[in-house]
Amino acid sequence: MKIFTRVPAHGIATDNVEEQQINYARIDEVAADGVRLFKCMMRLEFAIKEAGYVRRGRNDIAEVDWDRYTSNELGSDFFQHARHIEVVKPLIMNPPKKQIVDANDNLSWINAVEASSVQDLIGAVRRVRNNLFHGGKSGDPDAERNDMLFAASLCVIDLILKRDDQVRTHFTGEY
Repeated sequence: MKIFTRVPAHGIATDNVEEQQINYARIDEVAADGVRLFKCMMRLEFAIKEAGYVRRGRNDIAEVDWDRYTSNELGSDFFQHARHIEVVKPLIMNPPKKQIVDANDNLSWINAVEASSVQDLIGAVRRVRNNLFHGGKSGDPDAERNDMLFAASLCVIDLILKRDDQVRTHFTGEY
C-alpha cells in the first residue's frame, strides 16, 4: 500500500503541520495496458498535432483535428481493414459506453452505437482513453471488458503508426 504524507501548498513540510496519511493504493488498480494506452494516446496526439492536424479550440487551446486527420490520412479503407482484425472487433461492435449527466444531475451511462466509420472507430478509442483518464472508470459498466478495450485501442494506435510515416516519426522521435 502506498502512503504519502501531506505536504503544505508551499511545498515545505514542517513539524507544525499536522500530518495526514493518504492511501494511494487505488491508483494501482488500472491495468498495465490502461497505463500504456494513456501514454500512447498522449504521444499520438502530440504527433498528430506536430504533423499539422491541429485546430484552435476554446480559449485558443491547440486541439487535435481528429475529423480532418481521420478523413485525410486514414479514410474508409483504414476502417475496412481494422474491422476484420479480431482484437479490434469489440471496440467496433460494442464500443465503450458514454458517461453522461442525466436529467437529475446524476452520473449515468448510455450505450454507444456500433462504429460504422473511421471517425466512429477513432472516437471509440478516444472514449476508452477519456473514460480511463477523466474518471469514467468509477462505477464503470465496462469493467469486465476494459482489458479487451485497452488491447483493441492499442491495436488501432499501432495500425495508425504503421500507416502514417509522418505521425510515426513524431511519435517515436526518430527523425
